[in-house]
Amino acid sequence: MSFLPKAVVSNAMSVVLLAVGCTGCANFRRLGEDLKFIEKTHIITATIDNASRYPRVYGVTVDWDREAGKIDSADFSEIGDMGIFGFFVEGTERHYLMAFSDSDDDGRYDEGEPAWIHTGADGEAEPVSIEPGTGRARLRGRLSPATSLPADCLAAARELRGDRNIEEVARGWRIPVELGTIAELDDPKFSTERGSMGYWEPASYPMETGIGIYFLEAYDPTRIPVLFVYGAAGSPQDWRIFFERIDRRKYQPWFLHYPTGRRLDETGTSLNNGVKILQSYYGFSKIHVVAHSMGGLVTRDFILKNLGEGNRYIGRYVTISTPWGGQEFAESGVKRAPSVIPSWLDMVPGSDFQEQVFDHRLRGRVDHLLMYGHRSKRSLVLPKENDGTVSVKSQTDRRAAKDAVEVIGFDEDHVSILSNDEVLRHAFRHLDGG
Repeated sequence: MSFLPKAVVSNAMSVVLLAVGCTGCANFRRLGEDLKFIEKTHIITATIDNASRYPRVYGVTVDWDREAGKIDSADFSEIGDMGIFGFFVEGTERHYLMAFSDSDDDGRYDEGEPAWIHTGADGEAEPVSIEPGTGRARLRGRLSPATSLPADCLAAARELRGDRNIEEVARGWRIPVELGTIAELDDPKFSTERGSMGYWEPASYPMETGIGIYFLEAYDPTRIPVLFVYGAAGSPQDWRIFFERIDRRKYQPWFLHYPTGRRLDETGTSLNNGVKILQSYYGFSKIHVVAHSMGGLVTRDFILKNLGEGNRYIGRYVTISTPWGGQEFAESGVKRAPSVIPSWLDMVPGSDFQEQVFDHRLRGRVDHLLMYGHRSKRSLVLPKENDGTVSVKSQTDRRAAKDAVEVIGFDEDHVSILSNDEVLRHAFRHLDGG
C-alpha cells in the first residue's frame, strides 16, 4: 500500500468486501479488461545507445508478413536522449523492431538517414523473439548512416499508410518511457487519482500516463541522487514533504513513476535497467534509495539485482511501512476477488517473490534503515497489531529486520507516517551516514 488519502487507503483495504459484495463495480470491470489485454499481448522494449547524438529519433514496430508483402499493424514512439522505447504487441512471430533519425523532419524514413533494425546472426532483418515465460523481449542497438531499412518493408509501410498521417496509422500501444525527464510534481499524471489507476489498470496506465524515473530539476554531478519509490495505488505526490525538506544542496530527488498493479519482479527488473542506463549516461558514483510500503519490496528486488551484476554505486537504503512478510488483504483478494491484480500474487504471505527477495543479504553491502508504524485499527483481516493497512509482524519480518542496520517503530498509521517529523529526521540522518 502507499501514502494515500484515507478514502483511497480504505478502498484498498476493503478489497474483500468489494470482491464479495460489489463484483460488478467499476474497478473490477476495468481490471478485468486490462487483464484480458495483458494475457493476449507481450512487451517489447529496446535501447538505442547513441540516440542522444541524433535529432528526432523514432522507434517503430511492425507486424510484417514478409512473404505476403503486407504489414498488418504498426506503431511508433519518439525516443528521448536515453534511447528507451517500448510497445505492447500481439503474437510472437512477425514483429520487427527498428529505429531511425528523421533528420529532415518530414515524418518518415528516407534513405541515408541513420537507422537501426533488429537482425539475426546473418545480418538480415529478423522478427523479435519473445522470451518464453516472461512474455517480454529486450533489445539494444545503435543508429548508423550505413544501415538501410529493408526496401520491401518500406513498400509495405507506404501501402499501409496510404493518405493517412502517422498518428492515424499507429495502433497506439506504445509505452512512453521517461528517464531523466524534469517533472513538475503537480502535473495531473502524478496525482493520487492517477496512482489509483495504475493499481487497477496495470496495462492501460503505462500507455496513457507513461512510466520512468523523473527528476525534479536538471542533473547536478555535485549532488547525490536519492530515488524515491511509492507503494501500491500510490503516486509521486506521496513524497511531497520529503521533497520539500530534503537538503537540496546535497541531494537531488528522483522518483519512480510506475503502474503498481504489475508483477513486482517485472517492476524491479525495469527499475534496475533504468537506473543502470542513467548511471551509464551521467556517471554518478552513488545513489540512495527511499521506499514506502510495497515500494520496499520493489526496491529490494532492484538492489539485489543491481548488486548481483557487480555494481557498487547504491549507497544507503530507507524503507517505511513495508509489508516484508506479505499483506493479509492481498491474500483475501486473491482468494475471493472476481479479478486479481497481478501485484497481489506477490504480496500474498509466503509468495515466491517474497522468498526471492531474501535469497541474499544486504547487510555489509547496503546499509538499510527499516521504519514501521504501529497505530493499530480494528480489522476483520489484520492481526491486532497493525498500522491500519499492514500488520506489525509483516513490517518487522525477522528476515528484513535482521538484515537492517537499524529498526525503528512509530505511533503512526500507514498514511501519517510519511509526514512524521521524526521519521523524516531519521531518514535524512541515515542518508547523511549517521
